[in-house]
Formats: sequence, structure tokens, C-alpha cells
Amino acid sequence: MAWHSKRHNIKHRKAAQDSKKAKIYAKVAKIIQMAAEKWDNPSLNPTLDAAIKKWKQAWLSKEVIQKAIDKWAWNDTWEKLVEIFYEWYGPSGVALYIKCITPNTNRSWANVRALLAKYGWNLWDPWSVWWQFAEKWEIFISGKILLEKIKWKDVETILPLDDEFELWIMDTKAEDYEIEDWMARVLTTREDYMATVSVLENAWWKIEQSDLSYIAENVINLDERGEEKLQTLIEILEEDEDVDTVWHNAA
Repeated sequence: MAWHSKRHNIKHRKAAQDSKKAKIYAKVAKIIQMAAEKWDNPSLNPTLDAAIKKWKQAWLSKEVIQKAIDKWAWNDTWEKLVEIFYEWYGPSGVALYIKCITPNTNRSWANVRALLAKYGWNLWDPWSVWWQFAEKWEIFISGKILLEKIKWKDVETILPLDDEFELWIMDTKAEDYEIEDWMARVLTTREDYMATVSVLENAWWKIEQSDLSYIAENVINLDERGEEKLQTLIEILEEDEDVDTVWHNAA
């Protein structure tokens, strides 16, 4: 997904947190389950670390998060989830790369196919879309954390991004970065993700979200109508219980 669209989604999620909390809980719970089955230590498991950060955005307590990790880590009796990707081409040559996390691949396949067919999108063979995307970790930062003591309480204030951030980020292992409005997006490799996050947190930069993403290496431009249709389709897809993330190559 284009980063400006993702930035909009973060702002929208913050504004509608209460109404979407149950859906956020269900989707992030799946990510927690899959990640914790591999390794239950977030400091050694970047996927679990990112899932925990997402869960915190849903205003869930540390106790609830730890309970979920303990329940799913190394649990062979728990319902097994599968991560599966679907590849589609649609109008104007737009490519979709869709990740589902599901216990029932037949269900996810049927649901996704029906939704995309309705909008005129065509299924392609595996690897026909994937090669157009590069695997990167995206880290979204909203500002710098300032902690103050006010009436014996720690009060957190987020200072806006400024020139200090740009000077600072160039000294990290980040591959690239860009700033738009109130949000910065930092790109890094899978290998450098944990080290980059650690440095960011130690410097008190506020991480709003981090995700393993697939970034389109070549994008195409859509007219206003095409953009609206694409955004509507993505929103409908993300309503499905099995769909985790949708990436595309539209500008």
C-alpha cells in the first residue's frame, strides 16, 4: 500500500478506535498467534514485536498482551493459522498483493475471489505480481516523546517532527525515509529492523506503527475515479476477517 494511504489509515484508525476495536483485536490476535508460535520473545522476533505494537494501538493492556502470548506460544493444540498471499491484476493494470491469515484457506480464497470478481479484477498465477514488490519494514514515527512530571504524574507529550529527526535518522541503518505532514516513514531491511527500532526507542522517538510490507518498485498513476474505486475495494477487502493487508502499485 502506498505510504500516504497507510498514513491516512493510521489517522483514521485513531479517530475511530472504539468502533473498530473488536476487529482490530481479532486481526492483531491472529498475528500474535502466528508470531508467538515461532518465538515468544519479542526482542528476538521482529514479527511479534510489530504485532505487540499494533495491539498497544488498540488500547489493550500489557496484561492482555502477555496473556495472549502465553496462550499461543508453542501451543500445538491451538487452532493453526496459515499465512497465504493472493495475486491479482485489475483495471488500468493495477497489481494487488493480498495477505490473508486464516485457519481456512478455502474460505479465504472464496471470499477474496468473489469480492475481486465483482470489481473486475483477474487472478494471476503465483509470482506474477510478487516480483513487482520489495520486502521492507516500514516504521511510522509521529514525533519525539517528552516526559514531564505534573502533580506527581508522568505526562507524555509528543513534540512535532523537525530538522533534528532528519539529521538523526541519517546516522541509523535506515535505508530511506520521508516525511509528510505530521508523520515520518522509515524503511529498513528485515535484518536491520530490530536494531533500528531499538535506536529509535532509545532516542525517544514515538513509533506509531511498524509493519513488514511489500513496497511497489514501479508505480502507475490512476485518474480520480480509478483511485476512488481502488480505495473502496481495499476498504471492502480489509473488512473480511481473513484479510490482513492489501498492497498495490498505484501511486
